[in-house]
Amino acid sequence: NIVIRSLTEKDKDAYANTIAFARIWRVYVHTLAADKFGPMPFPAYEIVEANPPYKSLKDIYDEYFRELDAAINGFNDSAQPIFSDAGIDLIYKNDVSKWKRFANSLRLRLAVRLTEVDQEKCIAEANAAISSPAGLISDKADNAYMPPKADGSWGQDYNYTMFQITWSGPICMSKSVEKLVTNIGGVAWPQGVVNQTSGVAVSSVHPEKVDPRAPKIFQPGIENGDWKGLVYGAKAEEANTGIYQSKQCAEMGFIIKDGAPYKSRPYDMFLSEEVDFLKAELFARNLVAGDAKAAYEAGVRASFETWGVSGDVEEYLASTEKNEAGTSAKYDDQQGAGNTALEKIITQKYIAGLPDLAQEAWNDKRRLNLPRLDVAVYRDQAVYNNSDTNILNPQNFIKRMKYPMKEQLVNAAEYEKGKSMLGGKGDVVSTPIWWDKNSNYCTSSK
Repeated sequence: NIVIRSLTEKDKDAYANTIAFARIWRVYVHTLAADKFGPMPFPAYEIVEANPPYKSLKDIYDEYFRELDAAINGFNDSAQPIFSDAGIDLIYKNDVSKWKRFANSLRLRLAVRLTEVDQEKCIAEANAAISSPAGLISDKADNAYMPPKADGSWGQDYNYTMFQITWSGPICMSKSVEKLVTNIGGVAWPQGVVNQTSGVAVSSVHPEKVDPRAPKIFQPGIENGDWKGLVYGAKAEEANTGIYQSKQCAEMGFIIKDGAPYKSRPYDMFLSEEVDFLKAELFARNLVAGDAKAAYEAGVRASFETWGVSGDVEEYLASTEKNEAGTSAKYDDQQGAGNTALEKIITQKYIAGLPDLAQEAWNDKRRLNLPRLDVAVYRDQAVYNNSDTNILNPQNFIKRMKYPMKEQLVNAAEYEKGKSMLGGKGDVVSTPIWWDKNSNYCTSSK
């Protein structure tokens, strides 16, 4: 906000590119918070607000779209570069055309978020993004990555490397992910899979056929070589006992590179495969005109390239073999429970987003109740009915994060406004936010 306000006052034409970039970044960063909490402050940049008020999520989204449209149209070839030194721009090195595509892709992402709450707005914003001459993120060269500092200072390594190797222990594949990647695509389990940290070879506990990306993302358990998912939702006192022993489950494997911790792995911020799946959903649901199958297959191919398994992609896309949710990879095979076009698209989007785009996966889960996931074994009984484990009931899953406790203490009046805007049970994790209408598109029978 300071950048936008000060440069607008100084010389808005000369600094048009920096201002446009700042408006995009302001929206992007804010979405990461608003989609977690719901109503919250979105401070203005035109004026200085001593205590920015809570705003409804609808009003916030309206502002997102206005800001992105203004930013895309605000770049100017005759203006100064975004930064005086291109090296300061860690993502696109002052490339205006790529920032336009990023903004447009973000507009598409946010448009799809409205499918259940405001389809008219969804369609208008999606069409604007898809038809814009600025274009969308469409290939690997356009992808947005954020490199970590990784200079040896505290907390600056790629987070998953830090958490699993430096600080704590295994970050495991869940049992739900295991069910999604088992057998789908009909590709045989690969040879030579080992835990790269302990050297333990994969045991006999693994699927005979598996999505070939999965053994790249997750390596066998560090102690016993089992490649299986961890059942989630255990009580604290049950952690690392019985079926909850994390060192005997598959753990993140991509955080090792050339035999060493991959401390400098860039964070995935926005990938072309996500754009493909966003379009595929819009096309499949007849919200926007287009070829859903082509967009879906383009997303799968891009993701296979990302994980270095492109040699398997044609076999995979032609396969009618189903995962444990009932979903196959072949787009035209839509027979049986769990195998609709939308279930295919969101399942693939989920896998393609691992690991850094987990919030987008959660957003889809809340919006569509997809992909098919297990209900946690244990949940707060003050909020949930633990006897209800129905995967088809969207209300069995977490809906939002609670506001920080400090808000109640130092910003009580605005906090109460936020609770009122949330409605329902207020500031609890089971209250759906504005764009989450408890829709269910999951048809899986198991």
